[in-house]
Amino acid sequence: MSERTLSGSVALTKLTHVIMDKKGKDGQMVKCIVIPIEANGLETKDKAVYLGIRATVKDETDQYGQNGFISKTVKRDKKWSEMSDTEKEAEKALTPILGNLKDFAISGNNDAAGAAAPGVVAEDDDLPF
Repeated sequence: MSERTLSGSVALTKLTHVIMDKKGKDGQMVKCIVIPIEANGLETKDKAVYLGIRATVKDETDQYGQNGFISKTVKRDKKWSEMSDTEKEAEKALTPILGNLKDFAISGNNDAAGAAAPGVVAEDDDLPF
């Protein structure tokens, strides 16, 4: 079996989030991203928090120089083929593309995907780091 290494990035701002300025241990303000667990369908297990993802990889490079993408997954009760058009549209809204993948064995550039932050909320609570 051969091995391929793909590189990419995940746009955390595509999840429900808020960007906040919090005071760090040294007293300096630290810019943070706060991602609510339940609102994003994250799973907590063994003192860790997990985001389910699906990676789609293609052998050919697309028009943007990418070889695939990473999307969020959600647990569902039905197979895609059993879902109505309305259910499929609702699922698409819950499973955004979070980033792109590039196979550097095929192309030598790096193009990180991202999204704009909705706004910054400043609070005075201190951070443990």
